[in-house]
Amino acid sequence: MATNIYQSTGAWPGDHILELIPRAGVTNLRELGLNERQIEALRLMVNEGRKLSNREYREALGVTHVTAFRDLTRLVDLGLARAEGAGRGRKYAGVESRQM
Repeated sequence: MATNIYQSTGAWPGDHILELIPRAGVTNLRELGLNERQIEALRLMVNEGRKLSNREYREALGVTHVTAFRDLTRLVDLGLARAEGAGRGRKYAGVESRQM
């Protein structure tokens, strides 16, 4: 069973801030430059254990294919998510901690 690594510190949708809590401390996702969509995607992937395709991301968050690709790629580049598979079958999953 996955451990939740997010802590809600604000009220949605106003100043909704989630924090990623790795083993060595707390990383404020806002300080990493993440937007609300990316934070919500991480919540779905990590807290709910979901794996999201580009299509699922677009449908859940109401964005274009290009925006979904850019957002998901940023999460992977930051070490907050990992890509599994290739092409249309590619899914993105959250990671429970990242290298600090």
